[in-house]
Amino acid sequence: MNQASLAVETPLHIARDWDAEQDGRPDTLQVCDEATLRRALDGPLLTRPLPGHLESAFRQHTRERAARLLRLSVYGMIAVYTVVSGAAALFTDEPGLNTWLLVAVLPVGIVLALIWLATRLNDMESIVEPLLVGGVFVSILGCGAAALYLRDDLFAQIAAYETIYVLIIAFSILRLPLIRVALASLLAFVLAAVTMVAMDHPVLWLDSLLYFLVPWTLCVVVGAMLEHAERKEFLQNELLTLESLRLRDMNQQAEQALARRTLQADYLSLIAGNPDAQVLFQRTLGFLIERTGAQVGVAYRCGEDGLLHPMATWGASLGRAVREEPLDPEGTLLQPVIAQRTARQVRDLPPGYLPIVTASQRMTPGAILVVPVCQGDDVVAVVELGRLSAFSAEQEAVAGLVVTHFAYAVQAALLRQQQRRRKEATQSVS
Repeated sequence: MNQASLAVETPLHIARDWDAEQDGRPDTLQVCDEATLRRALDGPLLTRPLPGHLESAFRQHTRERAARLLRLSVYGMIAVYTVVSGAAALFTDEPGLNTWLLVAVLPVGIVLALIWLATRLNDMESIVEPLLVGGVFVSILGCGAAALYLRDDLFAQIAAYETIYVLIIAFSILRLPLIRVALASLLAFVLAAVTMVAMDHPVLWLDSLLYFLVPWTLCVVVGAMLEHAERKEFLQNELLTLESLRLRDMNQQAEQALARRTLQADYLSLIAGNPDAQVLFQRTLGFLIERTGAQVGVAYRCGEDGLLHPMATWGASLGRAVREEPLDPEGTLLQPVIAQRTARQVRDLPPGYLPIVTASQRMTPGAILVVPVCQGDDVVAVVELGRLSAFSAEQEAVAGLVVTHFAYAVQAALLRQQQRRRKEATQSVS
């Protein structure tokens, strides 16, 4: 075992809480508890951002939804755009056709082409918001300018209708950020109107009031109602998710508690009947081998002289693990475990260390788990388990739970053994 001191040791916290685990909760639920979510639901949802990371999570949610809608509808929008513009170009000869195609149709076509290119990207969600807000600005600017410039022409009416369609799509279907899209669309139309005034071109202000300002106002109101409802639904879904995670945790804790009780009951029934120390060690080692998936194991009793007395073995070579004479732990892998009273998993073992012996070959374990059996401040025994692969956290926890009960059983068995020896000594003297 002196060669084993060269092995790489990895400390393990076997005594950690059985219930602790990573549950993979979303970031929003890690920073916002139920009280925070309920306060956000009771407060204003439009005039101030959501608390914590909820606002950024909601914005990400809206971007993902918009990206999904665009991937599904971009070809439909391109088909409608092609049919309308193509039919107008083929079947009408109004004087405003070329102006409409250049000022209103071309910008919308460019926006649709950019949207189609964006749908080819895997991370479209990262650019969908500025892309759509910019697309709304360009589309309203072009359609509004065409409607103001053409005045009474047929294509002025078509451009005005297009302006309303863009507002409906932006506010009601894609549900873009309310403030940004409202300002972008208003600024675009104001810029188109200022351009017409700068060109000293007469503007039909009453018509523009009917096809832009009134629809814009209605779309802003409807968009505000939809965003309020969506924010509320988002918070309610977060609450439901939080409750679902809580119920899942409760179920997991109940299952883990049941597993612990079952493990304890199985082990206590195995060592029932006050067996002597030799039988106790053998049964406990066999139980640990079965429940941890180990292929080899040795159990030692710590003597008052500081030496380790082999009590039981499982699948180990007699030349290495079970000796008639006690073992001095100094300089071995067992010494730091006894000194620190902390379990360790050791990998990269030297060849021949605690070999797994079969009928045809001897194999060095891929990892061994050395677990101290502590009673108070004293280490009363040490269990050494080996297997070809590393021990999992669950297997480590099983070993830690079993040795807790094993410590009391060892203490009781040794006490009974001492009492029996005293009784025999008394009888021999008498």
